[in-house]
Amino acid sequence: MNKNYLILIAAAILIIVSISGYYITAHGSLVGNGNVTITDMANRSVTVPTNVNKVLTTDPTATVMVYMISPDKLLGLNYQTTSEEQKYMPEKYKGLPSVGGWYGAQTGSYEQFVAMEPDLVFEGVTPDTVSQHSSAPSTIEERQQKMGSIPVVGVLDTSNFTSFDPSITFMGKIMGSEDKAAKLVAYNDKVQKEVKDVVYNIPDSEKVTVYYAEDVDGLKTEPPGSVHAQLIDFCGGKNVANVQQNGGNGETDVAMEQVLKWNPEVIITTDPTFFSNVYNNSQWSGVSAVQNKRVYLSPQSPFKWFDRPTGANMIIGIPWVAKILYPDKFQNLNLTSEVKEFYSEFYNYSLTDDEAKNILVGSGLNTT
Repeated sequence: MNKNYLILIAAAILIIVSISGYYITAHGSLVGNGNVTITDMANRSVTVPTNVNKVLTTDPTATVMVYMISPDKLLGLNYQTTSEEQKYMPEKYKGLPSVGGWYGAQTGSYEQFVAMEPDLVFEGVTPDTVSQHSSAPSTIEERQQKMGSIPVVGVLDTSNFTSFDPSITFMGKIMGSEDKAAKLVAYNDKVQKEVKDVVYNIPDSEKVTVYYAEDVDGLKTEPPGSVHAQLIDFCGGKNVANVQQNGGNGETDVAMEQVLKWNPEVIITTDPTFFSNVYNNSQWSGVSAVQNKRVYLSPQSPFKWFDRPTGANMIIGIPWVAKILYPDKFQNLNLTSEVKEFYSEFYNYSLTDDEAKNILVGSGLNTT
């Protein structure tokens, strides 16, 4: 086969691919004009634009991933952010509208989603509803029908940071942001390994006992195995909440007497009101964590580090929780440096040293 013939074949292939309206880059992303049919992570065939510029999602966990990977393509958030959550958010993202979604209170409006004309809508799906041999969950098909011509793309397991990597990579390819997605995957893998290598061999008898205090009075919680408390489990803590998990949004009610019996060494909360009151509340004065000043508040901006949403925002929570539970084992972990790197790379916000330290001190840490 001569050289000229090979050139003709290559040219013909290029013409065919060009006519189809897209081409594959060296990294596997789809770019160009027109549409392409993909298989999403719910095992559905979906036709999407090859050049995606406007995105919505149906829940906060997927929204956080878009915000980290390609924020300029995000048309809206799923809930109204507070002034505290906006504190370390670039100005151009503070004005993103709240569009609701289909999670928790189910506040989404199909009319609003359609009116905003996104190129596609990402929908989180869970492993128990999707397998290699199953059809797509009925909810995502119903969602597609109501979205009309706007493609709904299933993304697997956006609520478990140990399983995020394929989802981050998939979304990065769809949005043409593979490099940023690869950086987020690498960072997630790095901090997981750094923590797991230290805590993996801690005997159960030596693990720090932890209570996750939810709501303003701290008397709602999550048991071991709950996606809302996964950072405790991963970072080598022993979750004391031996309770039945509530379906849906979680938040199992507990009595103060039960917390006193559990007597946790550490309390972690996402509620600023509880955190500001707990040391002056006589009900809690008998708890070891309160007596030893080991109550910690998850940083809030732009997304909570510990929970709600249970998305990629929790990645920076991995070193934070590890430092809280085992400060002696993580003496060489420079949280100030970690936080500055994470915010600059994935939240598009350059923290000063003082800002990073203020975040950590405000969370209850004495050392950063």
